[in-house]
Amino acid sequence: MARILSVANQKGGVSKTTTSVNLAACLKFVYGKNVLLVDIDPQGNATDNVGFDIDGTNQPTIYEVLKGEADITDAILDYKGIDVLPADIALSSAEREFTQVGSEHRLKRVLQPIKDNYDYIIIDCPPSLGMLTVNAFTVSDEIIIPVEAAYFSLKGLIKLSETIETVKEYTNDKLEVRGVLFTKYNKRYNISKEMTSAATEISRVIGAKIFKTYIRRTITVDEAQAAGSDLINFNKPSTAEDDYKAFTEEYLKEVGDFDGRR
Repeated sequence: MARILSVANQKGGVSKTTTSVNLAACLKFVYGKNVLLVDIDPQGNATDNVGFDIDGTNQPTIYEVLKGEADITDAILDYKGIDVLPADIALSSAEREFTQVGSEHRLKRVLQPIKDNYDYIIIDCPPSLGMLTVNAFTVSDEIIIPVEAAYFSLKGLIKLSETIETVKEYTNDKLEVRGVLFTKYNKRYNISKEMTSAATEISRVIGAKIFKTYIRRTITVDEAQAAGSDLINFNKPSTAEDDYKAFTEEYLKEVGDFDGRR
């Protein structure tokens, strides 16, 4: 049965999608895990970042699957061995359409028949705390929260923490925050003392660990995204690729699934 994790932060620009895509890539291409990447963001960035342009096509998306208009197996696309459940702008209608009682369980219901096919299901959440994110949290075992190293909002993290606690109370009492991941770190900034203070405060607010690995800022991330590729398959060595590999190893050790490969 798959371990299901959401990558979430209602603040945009924190490398949420970058983390989702490259964690999926490291799990698949470094550790040989069977992975499903679920794009539940109406912007469809995860879909775009692995090279799928589905605008104007008849390709079913997660929106049609959630509405019961398409079978999930017909919607899944293959990216170099990673299964991808794509999204596009039509998904933005879900927030106003999925208002009836029980709507927070839609994603859980559609993933149920296929979750045994995977080792990991990674959900790339939208930068909001609406019904789509609640759906992701309801089906997830855990959450990873990317936070930009130089800029973060405790107020935003408090709101995220409150949403997590609400989901735990009403729809998923087993949900936990696996940890906070600092991204876009630039070692030239003299912020080590500030980072230590920030990590302590964030850990207090969220009630979770801070991953030891920081993801360094590099232009290669943007180049890979523009090419529709994860960092491993982009074939241009970068610090971010090294960092995501290190983060994946740290994560697997944390959940007891590290097999010694690297």
